[in-house]
This record gives sequence, structure tokens and C-alpha cells, in this order.
Amino acid sequence: MHRKKITITDVAKAAGVSIATVSRVVNHVDRVEPSVAKRVREAMYTLGYVPKKTNHPNAVIALVVPSLENPFFSLVVEGILSRANIEGETLLVFSSEGSAVQEKKNLHKAAKLGVDGLLFCPLSDTSASLLPALFAISTPVVIIYRHDYCDFASHIYYDNEMGGYLATKYLLKAGHRQIAFFASFWGDKPSDLLNFHDRRLMGSYSSLDRLKGYQNALEEYGVTVHRELLCSTGYTYESGYAMTRHFLSSLCDFTAIICCNDSVAAGVLQALREQNIEVPRQVSVIGYDASFLSDITRPSLSSIHQDPKVLGRTAFDQLQARRSGEGKADVILKPNLVIKSSTGQCENKEQRPSYDGKTGQ
Repeated sequence: MHRKKITITDVAKAAGVSIATVSRVVNHVDRVEPSVAKRVREAMYTLGYVPKKTNHPNAVIALVVPSLENPFFSLVVEGILSRANIEGETLLVFSSEGSAVQEKKNLHKAAKLGVDGLLFCPLSDTSASLLPALFAISTPVVIIYRHDYCDFASHIYYDNEMGGYLATKYLLKAGHRQIAFFASFWGDKPSDLLNFHDRRLMGSYSSLDRLKGYQNALEEYGVTVHRELLCSTGYTYESGYAMTRHFLSSLCDFTAIICCNDSVAAGVLQALREQNIEVPRQVSVIGYDASFLSDITRPSLSSIHQDPKVLGRTAFDQLQARRSGEGKADVILKPNLVIKSSTGQCENKEQRPSYDGKTGQ
């Protein structure tokens, strides 16, 4: 038995509006009362109705990423380009440069150009309300590396909660109980991670998903989450270095640090080295991404592996499916832990890591 095809008439009936109103919402032809537009979008989502967008030669797709300086997103772009080049599509790449203001400008530019599709990796939840305001619901949108961001888009992301869990459980099995967690954020950094964890649209922050995995693993082992072991930092080597020096000066007891990318972890390793803190004998360190940095740091860096090129290629394929009226379901990719030299068994130390307050050269 074939499933009944959902039509614009079905959507109009479910939303309690006219077919013309649904058409205006779909095509962004005229302004519709926000509450009515929301009801129409919810009806479309519930019924599984995806408007078809006619494909045409020389289609233009916009891609908005947080930063091109970040190796992870540079490789995501390469993965998308590899598919776009094969398909003969034009890709406009916008970098938000770590700024929410620039991100909004990029979305406005893409909307003004009337692009045939949008691939978007948000910095945070600050632009979520812009998408339905700027883009017709008939414009295919795929959200990259975030989840539960936009009700008329599909999402493709790595399971960051699993990544945080894998890193933490590995350290727990190695005997560590005082595990610091360095959560990375673009722009403003929260002062209280546990309260920030309850923020609406939590899926807009990969660090919060990883923090949840960290908490789940600690709970599984009966270990209390200590606020003093949770730190907010950026995504750069410099931010990891600076946060480690600040963290050491707080005199917290710790035997391991989980970082939210390999660049931050490289900064952590340098700051620990300057204080003559041996890795992994005194402190174990885990990064995230399993990038080229995990091979060239000394010691080599244990890290959560996720493939940004696969993410990019799959995101492009998902957008093409949306343009054909399919592909609404989210796609979740699974990370794995790569063990190298920066982690080891927790020893019963008489001396915890200490900070001498001097600046390393």
C-alpha cells in the first residue's frame, strides 16, 4: 500500500488556514502574521510536507561556517566543495569569524542573493529566529554540526554527547576521578556552565552536548561533578594555554583535562610543560577532532575522532535530497576515541600538579 502524498491542501486544513496563506508562507511572497506562519510550519513538519524546489543549471548554494581559521571547519568546506564540484554547483562560502554580528550579516547576504539552498553551521542559538524570517520555507536548509535548531531544516551532526561520554569514561576506567572539562564557546563565555546547560536550544552548542556526556559518565561511576573543574574557553591554542595557566593558579586538585578541540589541547600541553607537569605521568590530556595536531604534539594527543570531510560531503548530499523534496530526517554520525600518548593510568600521587606563578618562555 502506497502512503498518501501530502499536499498543500492537507497542510492548509491542518493549520486551519487557506491554501493561499500556506503558499505565501512557503514562497515568502507576502508577510504573514508570525503566529500563523508558525502554525503553518508546524503543520508542514508534522505532516512531513516538504515543498519541491525546481532544480536549474548553475544553482547557487550558500555555506555559512563559524570560522575558516579553524581546521575542522576548513575541512568541512573541503568536503562540501568536493561534492559541489562534481555536481557543477556554485558554492558561496561565508565565514562568521567567530562573531554573532557577522553571522547575521552573512545570513542577510545569502537571503538577499536568493540562493537555491543554505548550509549553515551556527555559532550559537542567536540566529535561530532569523532563518524563518529571511528564507522561504521552500528554500532547502541543512544545519551542520548542531541539532534541534530549526523546525523546517534538517540537521546533520556528530553525536557530541557520545564523544564527551567516551573521553570521560576512558579516563574513569584509567582510575581518574578529578577530571577537568574545558568547554569551548564562540564569543561570550558563560561563567556558570551547569546553569548554562539548561539554556533553550542547547543543541546549538557542541560543548554543552559533550558536557552532558561528561556528566553522564561521572554519574555512572558515582563521581560528583565539581564546578571548579568546569572551565569556559575559546577554540584556539592561545585560549587553551591561557585557561590552563588560570586553572593552575586556582590550586584545584586534578589528574586529567578534557578539551573541546586539539588546538586547545595543544595549548594545555604547552602550559603544563612550562610548569614541569609531566603528561601523562601527572596529568592526562584528551583533545577533540583527532586532527593533524594530535600527531605532532609531544606527547601525541589522545583525541575523539570525527571526520569533518565526511560531515561536509554528507551535508551536501542531504541538501541535494532536500532540493528534490526529500531528506527531511536528521543524520547523526558517530565519533570514536583514538588513544595516543597523552593519557595513562592515574597514579596515587603524593604531589598534585602545582603552579609556580612564573611566565614560561
